[in-house]
Amino acid sequence: MRLIARFPEQRQASALIDSLRNVGLDRKDMIVSDLAKEQKFSSFDEAAEEVIFIKTEREGLGELGTFADGIPGLEGKNEGIIVAVETSKHNSNRVREIMEQSGAAQIIQD
Repeated sequence: MRLIARFPEQRQASALIDSLRNVGLDRKDMIVSDLAKEQKFSSFDEAAEEVIFIKTEREGLGELGTFADGIPGLEGKNEGIIVAVETSKHNSNRVREIMEQSGAAQIIQD
């Protein structure tokens, strides 16, 4: 299960990451992205030239998009920091609670 939180400020996202690590989640289970700095690419070749390239779920359809474009509910959002966390269903309520306490403006479960 994945929970995605959007924060207006970087310090809030950093606080979430620290809190999640303190309860035992590993940083490799999280994806962090600044919506204002996500790049748009016109081709797969152009995207592959970048050092960091995250494949989206829609890539198999021959489309390119940013990480946030593949998350229902985040379409059209262009500011803030998102933190996506892979967690078990058992831990999802605790992770959601920590996201809320850290000041998440929006939380999406997918």
